[in-house]
Amino acid sequence: MIGMNDPGMHFHHREVEFETHREMKAVIAFQRMSQLVTDYVMGNSGSITPPASWTIALSTTAVGSGSNMMRNSIWSATVSGSNVNEIGSSTANGYARQTIAKSINQAGIDWGTSTFDNTFSTGGQSTTADQVTFGAFSGAPSPNGANSWVLTDGSTLNAGQLYFAGDTAALRTFANGDTEKVTPTLKAG
Repeated sequence: MIGMNDPGMHFHHREVEFETHREMKAVIAFQRMSQLVTDYVMGNSGSITPPASWTIALSTTAVGSGSNMMRNSIWSATVSGSNVNEIGSSTANGYARQTIAKSINQAGIDWGTSTFDNTFSTGGQSTTADQVTFGAFSGAPSPNGANSWVLTDGSTLNAGQLYFAGDTAALRTFANGDTEKVTPTLKAG
């Protein structure tokens, strides 16, 4: 959650689907996501702009255990403190970030029309992207073992901004021919 002075106004998101397993896992919204709201949307600042496109990445770093991810975490090949490490950043073996277009219900993979739930304690506005598929892998990526997915930008591995992330349902280790499916949802309430 990102607090915005009013304790009833925050942003959070849910990891919705990995394969056919539906379960809420640990989630985090990073500083860059809140800055888009406070500085770009609310303040009309030119010092921060949204990315040219959204990409989904898989990370070896878990969101919700210990101090793995912080709101100011960054991509880094050196896993220390709260740094976030991307799978396949040394040896991709078919791994690549997947793109989600900056559009609503257009052709290809993008975001769905938002819905609104007016429930006081749990409601809010939400949008769910179309499912993205990683793989099939041509071999085991290195590093291997996805503990989370991350909404980020750009195609360069272990680079770019972090916007929000969710834990995978379980540690996902990949081998030749494996695939992984991710369906992210963002909820503001």
